[in-house]
Amino acid sequence: MIPQARNTAGTRAIPDVIRDPRQWWWGIQGGNPEAAAQDLRDLRAGLPLRAVAHLEAEHRYRQGLLIMRFGAAEPLTWRRYRPFRSYAEPIPIPSPIEILGLRAPRLLRPREYGLAGSCILDLRSGALKWRLAVVAIDVPVVIAALTEAESWAPGASTETPDPRV
Repeated sequence: MIPQARNTAGTRAIPDVIRDPRQWWWGIQGGNPEAAAQDLRDLRAGLPLRAVAHLEAEHRYRQGLLIMRFGAAEPLTWRRYRPFRSYAEPIPIPSPIEILGLRAPRLLRPREYGLAGSCILDLRSGALKWRLAVVAIDVPVVIAALTEAESWAPGASTETPDPRV
């Protein structure tokens, strides 16, 4: 059985901040680099993670979560956030996945201004093109998940790439 997914360094919810007020401080500072490095190690060890990822649909960004579960039948899924209800049904991200580009926060377009502190990740998944806005500190974990999901095996590489984007 796969354990419940935990939040990445850039993903915080109100209960997280209430449990540990340092989460609020790290949010102001842009994230905890040690926690981000641990996220990458945990992902490669096979532990499930979830990261805030806004998906562009119909020229608007929809808030949701990218669920990364290596070893599951569907290792990568996106779930849309629905206020006052549970998250929507998971949408699997099919393979093969090809990363087409990454834009830094300073290069956002006017309709993306609400996504300050996020990086825009363009990718092709199967026959579809996706555009995800991911919190900057979570970008290395999300890129690792997108590129390593197909080839992951338990006990594989624990090498950490350069976290600078």
